Amino acid sequence: MEGQTAFFYVLLEESMNIPEVTSTHECDALLAGEFAIFFKHSLTCPVSHFAHREVMRFRQAQPDAPVYLVPVQQRREVARYLSQRTGVRHESPQILVLRRGEVMAAVSHNEITAELLHAVAA
Repeated sequence: MEGQTAFFYVLLEESMNIPEVTSTHECDALLAGEFAIFFKHSLTCPVSHFAHREVMRFRQAQPDAPVYLVPVQQRREVARYLSQRTGVRHESPQILVLRRGEVMAAVSHNEITAELLHAVAA
């Protein structure tokens, strides 16, 4: 169990490169903006770990892209709020891409790839 805990701390540390959405008010401000990519991430899910690696690959290539992290265990209210506001059923891991508050793309699980993020961010 100790090794598993260390693994999750490494994931959390890597995620610190992505700004975390901490409230529904912050979520509203981001939804009102020009462009935002929300990454709903579970620290305990192996599929989410794969998706996280893909998001980080994308961030390496486009460090200024407006990607925002929603850690689902710690920010359940934000994850639910995003689902309510966008009308997209909650899944984890999940990427929501919005332009001026409109959902341009919503993918989950193994559909989350750096290539997909490059395509929707273009």
